Amino acid sequence: YCDFNSHAAKGELPFEAYIDALIRDLDQDLPLVWGRVVSSVFFGGGTPSLFPPEAIDRFLQAASARLRFAPNLEVTLETNPGTAEHGRFDRYRAAGVNRISFGIQTFNDAALKRLGRIHDSGEAERAVKLAQDAGYDNFNIDLMYALPEQTLAQAEHDLERAFALQPTHMSHYQLTLEPNTVFFARPPQGIPDEDSAWDIQEHCQALLAGAGYAQYEVSAYAKPGRQSAHNLNYWRFGDYLGIGAGAHGKISSGAEQHVLRRWKHKHPQTFMDAAGT
Repeated sequence: YCDFNSHAAKGELPFEAYIDALIRDLDQDLPLVWGRVVSSVFFGGGTPSLFPPEAIDRFLQAASARLRFAPNLEVTLETNPGTAEHGRFDRYRAAGVNRISFGIQTFNDAALKRLGRIHDSGEAERAVKLAQDAGYDNFNIDLMYALPEQTLAQAEHDLERAFALQPTHMSHYQLTLEPNTVFFARPPQGIPDEDSAWDIQEHCQALLAGAGYAQYEVSAYAKPGRQSAHNLNYWRFGDYLGIGAGAHGKISSGAEQHVLRRWKHKHPQTFMDAAGT
């Protein structure tokens, strides 16, 4: 279902070597953005929460020494609830991460297993509470709907569980079967038909609005003043650097608004070998 860049790894992850490669990659792209102000940094994935806070801090320090950060810079870290650990969120905050995005997807444990997620609903709630205990009040919860065998009541229950955690932002996506994913190759049984999926979407949109979440793009809903700066930049066709394995960047320049798009090697090792060359 998710075709974002993700790779399984065995043994110790090469955190330091990867951060070195990120910095080399950033240095190579710097001439594209001289003089510009950075309004957001988004650590996406994959599972960036596998990286220790010290690694995130090192990259942010390197980036801030090379770029002009806006005073109200938004720094988001995508987090898999199955990787959340006590004490990490305090250190992520100290490193400069001021927004967390939790990839929960559903609070139905059977559905989580079918999706291949490594967490259960209890771990998802604990992860959010760990972040709240560390002082995070600006966070997003990702949920999906039209899951295999999902009923309207189950989709409603997912939202109720999420609302109880008081996120400032909700991402509510319909399950789609993307090429180059396991679900595309072997579609699961029981995916709701278009009419059922539409009924779920309409019902959930009403619930989100009733809970104070205003829709500001296709799948994003936010409390007043809590829209994601990063999301808004995409939707307004803004520019962004893509740093890291599988990253995509879009930079416009000149009076004719020439657009340069850049893609980085998808495999982490290939990216590390090529970064800065």
